[in-house]
Amino acid sequence: MTSFLFFNLLRFPCRAAFGIAIPVLLLLAAPPATAAPDISGNWKTPAGAIINISTCGSAPCGKIVRFTPPKGYTMKNTPDLKNRDASKRGRKILGLKVLWRMKSQSNAWKGRVYDPRRGFSANATIRKKGGSALEVQGCVRVVFNVCEKEVWRKVN
Repeated sequence: MTSFLFFNLLRFPCRAAFGIAIPVLLLLAAPPATAAPDISGNWKTPAGAIINISTCGSAPCGKIVRFTPPKGYTMKNTPDLKNRDASKRGRKILGLKVLWRMKSQSNAWKGRVYDPRRGFSANATIRKKGGSALEVQGCVRVVFNVCEKEVWRKVN
């Protein structure tokens, strides 16, 4: 079979070039893959916390920059008391990284999210909804995935 193909390439070089050119042209004509949207900026959660999303290395990450502290605490001294990992309960909520390991996935970002109100982290999917909203979905695997969505609003 190989000799037959080689013989045809010698007899019909235009056909061979045409056979290669069409797939190349189809690849070039295909629409470019959509990149995940820019999600940088300050975002207000439904609970009223402000999360600043900026670049950490080559991917976005989010840190808590403002929140309403529980009674008896200030923003500066509120510890991560509900963390399931007892060794992390002394760390401060202010400045805490709550979005990390973000990877571009077509029109979304996927990574990890931490909820200090509940003290656990989850797999996250973040989608931009218009110019002023982010849909943040966190999923935890129990026996099956348990997911929760919330919308964060852009603030200046």
